[in-house]
Amino acid sequence: MLRAVDAVDNLRDDLNDTEDGGPPQLRVDLLKLHQLAMAVFNEGSRSQVAVLFEFAVELENQVLSMMGSLEQVQETLSQLTELYPERLSWADMDDAD
Repeated sequence: MLRAVDAVDNLRDDLNDTEDGGPPQLRVDLLKLHQLAMAVFNEGSRSQVAVLFEFAVELENQVLSMMGSLEQVQETLSQLTELYPERLSWADMDDAD
C-alpha cells in the first residue's frame, strides 16, 4: 500500500498546480507543444521541426513515467481486491454497521 502512496507522490509534481496558483506544468507544456505543432504544420515553420519533435519525445517520456506510477497504484489495488472473499457481499457489510 505504501508503494502506491509513493507512486501518487511521484505524480504530484507533474499534476499539482504551481505554488502561485498556476496550472500544472504538464498542461503548460502540452499547450506549448500545440503552439509548436501549429507553427510547423499550419505555418510551415521548418526551423521549429526539431524543437517540436524533441519536446514531444520529452513529454512522451514524462507521461510514460506517470503511467508507470499509475500502474503501480492499480497493481496494488488489484492485489488488495483479489483478497475480497466472495462469500461476503457489500450488503452484508452494511448490515454489520
